[in-house]
Amino acid sequence: TARSIDYNASKIEEAVETATQLKRPYGLVGYSQGCANGFNFESRMISGTPDQQSAIVSPESGLVCRQLLFSAANGSMHGPAFNAKVHQLITMCEDFFKYQQGYFSRAFISSTLELVDNTLDSAAFQKFHGCAKCFLPDALRGFWREA
Repeated sequence: TARSIDYNASKIEEAVETATQLKRPYGLVGYSQGCANGFNFESRMISGTPDQQSAIVSPESGLVCRQLLFSAANGSMHGPAFNAKVHQLITMCEDFFKYQQGYFSRAFISSTLELVDNTLDSAAFQKFHGCAKCFLPDALRGFWREA
């Protein structure tokens, strides 16, 4: 999902709990950010409680394989590119709205700005933006510190 690595790792953990309750072995499949999600999940489980550790190493219901395609665990251009594009979009919108001030009423401009503010402050946008931040160098240093 387009969420943070920690959120996605917690969702993997929930799925693994179900698999271990059913006494089924499981594997991790990851593509791009999914690889980092899987690594984060494994790190949390190995350094977790004895029950969490046994969910990884148990011979009857533990981790049996990993399929990792095009890992983004070492970063990706998605994060820096997303931040640059958001900054550019905000600048372009500011220039556009400055030009439009002479053509539209103050009430229309205020309601438009309120709509933009509400969109940027929304939980969905912040969660999506948080996902893009997980590809930035600072977030990766924190990620690999746990590995």
